[in-house]
Order: sequence, then structure tokens, then C-alpha cells
Amino acid sequence: MAVLAMTGAGIAQPAKPAPLGSFRVDLAKTSVSGLSAGGFMATQFHVANSASVIGVGVVAGGAYLCAAENPLLAAACMQANGFWPQAQALYEQAVPLAGLGRIDPLEGVKSARVYLFSGRNDMIVSTAAVDAVQDFYRAAKVPANQIRYEKGIEAGHGFIAPGGPNDCNANRPPYVNACGTYDQAGQILSHVYGGLNPPVSEPRAAVPFDQTPFLGADGSDRSGLADTGYVHVPPACAGGAACAVHVVFHGCRQSAASVGDAVTTAAGYNQWAANNNLIVLYPQMAEGRPGNPLGCWDWRGTTGQDYATRSGAQIAAINAMLKTLAGQR
Repeated sequence: MAVLAMTGAGIAQPAKPAPLGSFRVDLAKTSVSGLSAGGFMATQFHVANSASVIGVGVVAGGAYLCAAENPLLAAACMQANGFWPQAQALYEQAVPLAGLGRIDPLEGVKSARVYLFSGRNDMIVSTAAVDAVQDFYRAAKVPANQIRYEKGIEAGHGFIAPGGPNDCNANRPPYVNACGTYDQAGQILSHVYGGLNPPVSEPRAAVPFDQTPFLGADGSDRSGLADTGYVHVPPACAGGAACAVHVVFHGCRQSAASVGDAVTTAAGYNQWAANNNLIVLYPQMAEGRPGNPLGCWDWRGTTGQDYATRSGAQIAAINAMLKTLAGQR
């Protein structure tokens, strides 16, 4: 019998979760999404891996390289004061990274399906900041019909899911808000993958897996990842069907250790994944550590100058998880 431990949110789980499994995964159909710092991370991960990441959902996040490793620019990235960010300049900073092979060729970004969201009552990341994400993708020559931008909902800061624990206009943990019937996970996944089968009514919970083998995927221990991550594997994928992977990056103060299953189940991704041969990966950041007490993904260069490239500690760790899911590691 497994020994159980209690998380900060009071969820019983194995003290030592099982290793991440391997399945029949097509990594060329990977997609990502995230909220806030996780939205910044989704953009970073997509641009760094655009040859295999076919779509991205950015919920209250910002543009690639926005902070430029300068903490003084972080506030401007979140509120966009007119001076910064400048999307064309950020795109031009990405060009030499691609030339050096530190990120995938930017040609791959053009084919991406991009979903953007900014709530009209978001008090943490402004609509102007998300506008800069749209401008970055336009600078990368993503066609307008491949970008879906929703900014007309009176939402606060959070993922939007029917039955979410917060009111629509909330700006507080667990940062999962209910705005009527608006189903953000379904909007993101449908935009990326096209026509999908209907969601199931009762989603299966994501299950924990051992993240410790991935903490030093870049050859160091800079990632700041928690010891435990979560993954939802539909029965068809577990049974050998060909499947894609969608990666969900939580926001600050939004790890499962802090908010329980508010993201890993209640945000709604698993309901869509179950009928559509889609594995959902929920990597987790550790909270309460020096330098990153809120458990944010790194979009400012705190883990090193390579933070926004394939060799960055966090991006390398997620890529290693994806390769494991595909049986390539």
C-alpha cells in the first residue's frame, strides 16, 4: 500500500509518485497554454520550440523576451505603459537567437494557431500587455485568421471555466473564474486542433507523477520545479492510441500544492482531452523557495540568460517531459 502525504491544499497523494509514463505520442502536434507568468512561459516555450508546438493559448500573459533580463522592465511588461513593450523590437531580438540555433527557426511561428485572452476587469496584467503578444505574433507574420483574441468579457485575472470556484471578475486565488458558459479550455483546444469531439461531462482527475528526474534536465538544478507534477492520460491514449500533448502552465500562487485541483481538473482541459486523444501535462513550480516564493515560471531571466531558449532550465525540463511521454528518453 502506498504511503500517503498531505499537500498544502489537503489533497492526499502518494509520498513518492509514479514516474511519468510513455505513450504513442506525436510530438509534432504539441500545444501549450498558460495564465499570467504561465502565459509568458507559454509564449516562450512556443517560440523556442515552434517547429513542434503548433498552437499556443496566452491568458493574461505577455510577449516573448519582454523583460529582457531587466527586472525594471517587468512592471512595464505587465501593464504596458506605451513605452514598453515594443513588439517589433522584441521580434528582432529573437531573430539572432534563431540564427544561433538557440531557438527553432522563426519560420515555424508563422503556422501557429494563437489564442489570446484579457479580461476587462483584470487588475494584474493589462489588456495592453496582451495586445503586445498579438503584435509580436503579427511581427512574426502569423496570419490574422490564425489569431483569436478575446477581450470583451468582464473577467478578472484567471483561467475561465464553467463552474469555476471564483466569480467572473475576481482577481484572487485560485485564479479560476466562472463567466457563465464561457469554456476557455474548449476555446483554446478547438482553435488549435480544429473540430473536436464534445467534452465529457465528468472529467477524470489528473494524477501525480515524479518530477525529480527532470529538475536538472539542463545539467543543473536551476529550474525551481516542484518534486511532483500532474498529467491527465485519457483511456484511449493509455490503451495505445496515437495522441497529442497539451501543456498547461499555471500562474504564480497557482500550483497544485497551493490551490489543489483548481487547475489540474476544474479548469476544464481534461473534459476536452478525454474524447480527443489528448494528454494534458501540468508541470508544477515549487512555492516558498528563496528567489521565487510565489512559484512563478521564469519570464524575467532569474534562472539564467538562456531562460527563453531551448537550453533554459525550465524549457529543457518540459522538453524532457515531452520526450518521456513519447518514449524518446
